[in-house]
Amino acid sequence: MPVTEAPSRDPEGNGLVRTSAPRLRLGMADVLVQFWRAKWLMLLVFVPVFALGLAAALSRPDLYEARTRLIVTGASVSEPKALVAPELAFLRSPVVATRALNLFPMSRLYPEINAACEARSRSLRGDAEALSRLASECRQMCVEALQRDFRVHSESSAPVMTVSYRNSDPEAAAEVLNAMVGVYLKYRSDVLARPEADEAPAPDRTVLERSLLKSETDIGAFLETEGLSSFEAERDTVAGLYKAASEDLLATDSRLRQVESQLTAYRRQIRSIRPKQEIFVEDTTGQTLLDMKLAREALLVTSLPGSAEVIEMDRRIARAEAFIATLDQPVGTTRTGPNPRYEQMLTTIDDLKAEAAALTDQQAALARQIAAFKERQAKLAALAPRYNELKRKRDMLEQEMMTSSVGDERTGRWQGEDVRVLEPATVPTEPQPTRAVLAALAFAAALGAALFAGLLKALTRTGFATRRSVERTLDLPVLATVREV
Repeated sequence: MPVTEAPSRDPEGNGLVRTSAPRLRLGMADVLVQFWRAKWLMLLVFVPVFALGLAAALSRPDLYEARTRLIVTGASVSEPKALVAPELAFLRSPVVATRALNLFPMSRLYPEINAACEARSRSLRGDAEALSRLASECRQMCVEALQRDFRVHSESSAPVMTVSYRNSDPEAAAEVLNAMVGVYLKYRSDVLARPEADEAPAPDRTVLERSLLKSETDIGAFLETEGLSSFEAERDTVAGLYKAASEDLLATDSRLRQVESQLTAYRRQIRSIRPKQEIFVEDTTGQTLLDMKLAREALLVTSLPGSAEVIEMDRRIARAEAFIATLDQPVGTTRTGPNPRYEQMLTTIDDLKAEAAALTDQQAALARQIAAFKERQAKLAALAPRYNELKRKRDMLEQEMMTSSVGDERTGRWQGEDVRVLEPATVPTEPQPTRAVLAALAFAAALGAALFAGLLKALTRTGFATRRSVERTLDLPVLATVREV
C-alpha cells in the first residue's frame, strides 16, 4: 500500500474508506533498514567520488616547508602583540616579496607559471608592448604565488615570529626563505632609518611604498622581457666568458703553430728514412756442402776410398769449399720488412695531423663564441641606459623612503627595536603530508555524499520498510505480513 493512502473508518459506519495518509513515521531501526537497502546506491556514489578525490590528491606535487624564527628585542613595549605587529606588516609587504623574487629565476620557483607565460609569449613575438605587459602580469602572478606560499605568525606569549615558505623544491624553499628574511631586514632598516620628526614633512608612506613596488616590478618586468635574471651578473658573466674564450683562442693559436712546425720538421726527416729494411738472408751454400759430405759417406759404404766415384765427390767437395771461402757475406734470398723508425715517424705525423685538425676546429668554435659574446656585450650596452634609468628611479624612491619622516609616535618606538634570526632556514627533508590530508578529505567527502544519498533514498521512499513503521504511521496493529513474490 502506498504511503500516500491510508484506510480509515467511515463515520456513518459503512466500513473503511481511503484517505490521505499521515506523515511517514520512521524509527532508528527503519532508517537503518533503509540504509541497508540503499547500500548499492551509496556504494555507487562513494566509489567515484572517492576515486576522483584520491586521484586529485595523488596528482598534487610534494611540498617542502622551510621554517625560521625571528625574535624582536630591545623595545620598551611590554605587550608582545604590539611589539610584533609592525614586523609582521614588514614581512607581508609586497616590496619584500618582489625583491626576493628578483633574486631567483621564475622557472625555478614556479615552473608552471613560467611555462604558461612562455607559451603566451611565443604568440606575441614582434609586439614589444604586449610582451612588456605579459612580463608584468607574469611577474605579478609570481609575486602573488610567493605571498600565498609565504606564511608568518607570532607567538602570543613571546615576541617571536615563525616564518615559513613552501615549494616543491626543498633547496629552493630554504634559499628563498633565507633570501626573504635578508630582504626584510634590509627593507626594515631602510624604512626605519629616518630623520627626526621635526624636519620637513615627508611624502605619504603608502604612496612611496606603491611607487617603490611599481619600480621594483618594472625592473623585474624589464629583466624578464630581456631574458635576464640580474643585469650586473649577466654583464660580468659575459665579460668573464669573453676573457676566458680570448685566452683559450690565444693558447689554441700558439699550440696550432707549434704543431704545424713539428709536422713540417717530421715530414722533412721522413724523406731521408727508407720505408723498408733487410731482416735476414737465406744462404743455402752451407747446406749444399753438408749434403755433399753426407753423399760421400754413403758412397764409402759401397765403394773403396780410391774409387772413381769417391774421388769425383772429393773434387766436388773441394770446389764447394773453395767457393765458400771466396764469399765475403752470405748469398741467397734476402728477406725485407717495414722500418720501425719509419713507422714511428708516420704515427707521429698522423697524430700531429689529427691534433692540428682538432685545434683548427677548436679555433673556429672559439672564434664563433667570441663573436657571440661580442654581440651579447653590444646588446647589454644598448640595454644599459634603460636599466640604469629604472635603477636610478628605484634608488631615488628608496632614498626618499629613508629620508622621509613620519609623525607617528609608533615609528619612533620601532626604531629602537632590533630583530635577530634565532635559527636560519635549513633544507627540509620530509615533505608536508598534503596528499594524506587530501586523501582523508576525499574519503570524508565521499562518505558524506554516500550517506546523504542513502538518507535521501530512505526519506523519499513511498513504502513501509518494516512492520513497526506501518503500526507507527497508521496507528493500527499489523495482523500478518506477506513476503514479496
